[in-house]
Amino acid sequence: MFIVSTGIIYAQNPTALEEFLQKTCLTHAAVSFKAVNLSNGKTIASCNEKMAVTPASNMKIVTTATALDTLGDGFRFQTALSYDGTIKNSVLEGNLYLKGSGDPTLGSEFMIGDKEGFLRDCLAALRKAGIKSIEGNIVVLDQLFGYEGVSPTWVLEDINSYYAPGIYGVSVFDNTYRIYLQSYKPGTRVKIRSISPEIPGLKLTNELKATRSGSGDGSRIGGLSSSFEKRLYGTIPANRSNYVIKGSIPDPGLFLANYLYNFLENNSITIKGKATTFRYAHKLPEKDQVITIIQSPRLPAIVRETNVESNNHYAEHLYQKLLTLDSLNIPNYWARRGLDGSSLLMVDGSGLSPTDAVTADFLTGILTYMYKKEGPLGAFYQSLPIAGQEGTVSTFLKKTPLEGKVHLKSGAIAHVQSYSGYVEKEGERYVFSLIVNNFSGKRTDLRKAMEELLIGLF
Repeated sequence: MFIVSTGIIYAQNPTALEEFLQKTCLTHAAVSFKAVNLSNGKTIASCNEKMAVTPASNMKIVTTATALDTLGDGFRFQTALSYDGTIKNSVLEGNLYLKGSGDPTLGSEFMIGDKEGFLRDCLAALRKAGIKSIEGNIVVLDQLFGYEGVSPTWVLEDINSYYAPGIYGVSVFDNTYRIYLQSYKPGTRVKIRSISPEIPGLKLTNELKATRSGSGDGSRIGGLSSSFEKRLYGTIPANRSNYVIKGSIPDPGLFLANYLYNFLENNSITIKGKATTFRYAHKLPEKDQVITIIQSPRLPAIVRETNVESNNHYAEHLYQKLLTLDSLNIPNYWARRGLDGSSLLMVDGSGLSPTDAVTADFLTGILTYMYKKEGPLGAFYQSLPIAGQEGTVSTFLKKTPLEGKVHLKSGAIAHVQSYSGYVEKEGERYVFSLIVNNFSGKRTDLRKAMEELLIGLF
């Protein structure tokens, strides 16, 4: 053990960790780091491992591990299509309901299959039930997670973006819409070409301007998360014929109610009522009958998408689902499994909030627990992308001795960079968590320094 300016550290190879901590980009930074040999449980390196710091998307490790450990590999979200009233002469004298359970995969582009496949399943079920006409309303029951939509701790610039969508009891098409744009010379107004899918009632005030080519995406979508009035502002590169930005559907439940209504009418199901949701109807069916159940893919597929691509939308639905479980307190849950629950400050499931905090000690504890429970062939281990090859870590450790030998989760928000996962080297397996807050300079320089640390230690 020895002391440097950042605190007390320990390492079996002191040079690698000492050189890392003396990097200029870490002069004013907070670093929490721990690495453990899984075969004997011995710590091989550490620095401030019990310091709680902002983890960014490394928080998804907590969310996905908790989901797998509580819900199990066989869990599927279920969305029920049901009706009240009676069916007479092919006419449903009542309402048609679609009851959400928080499934983030309905029509998702990140799952295998046609995005309208679940709608065709609904149509087939209605035809099998002999329903050709509906006297009542199409009602989406979207109240499971309430209507706050987004975490109050998320930063304003993220709201309305596709990576910070509103989270409700019903989700469809990843709660995402695309705006197709055309830009001209720098300084001129950008043209909106089209929006897909079309969202009834959406009003866009366009203040977007073109800036020099190669400048990157500086666009923003303003407005309240649930509002249909949005303001486009900022910049996109000049002279682009088909530039795409993505936003969050303001009210996914109402959007789906309208979409299902139109889909059924376009397929010869006549409807006399209207499209609505529980948010507006404030009424549940007193006695409804289930026509069919739409099931999500199994949980391991959802967890893998969450971790490989760092999918905030999936992570937040998993987190909200966990909060609906009776008596589940996530810090206490892990405390009962031998971890220090007081070191976890969790306000969302994705790590998008800058007020999240966790220690490297806690994350290595979860990683160790899941490895001992499932092994390297388990759903959790396999959900972490392979360094240098997959997802958000496809370039990290690429063309180094550790390429292909590390399964890890990355995390990055303003002033935060993190990596946690498993290392396989020379017949040994290790677990580690490395979180840096408030670094200086370029993120690319910090990532290179983190690569050098891991290569030096392992």
